[in-house]
Amino acid sequence: MSESTAQKARAVIERALSGIDEELERHAAGQGRMSSPGQLASIREQLTQMAQQLSAPHLPPKEQRLRGVGRVIADSWPYDNALGGLILEAEQLYLRA
Repeated sequence: MSESTAQKARAVIERALSGIDEELERHAAGQGRMSSPGQLASIREQLTQMAQQLSAPHLPPKEQRLRGVGRVIADSWPYDNALGGLILEAEQLYLRA
């Protein structure tokens, strides 16, 4: 039995949240490499809301779901950044769930 898209989305979101937390810790130590703490916190908040929706009994209709974090990543992060790729994957899975 394969995982549902919602389960996959939750798993990828959790990995992305861990990556964001690690990057925020690097910023706190003065060694941040990606983005700014404010932007990372905003992305983290949106991913957390996505995870909460995926855990709820019913997801909002697709046209009402959270979106936009992928655009921020695509527009301002390096294309080869692993965390950025994980965040993009998380948003796409969430939107398909």
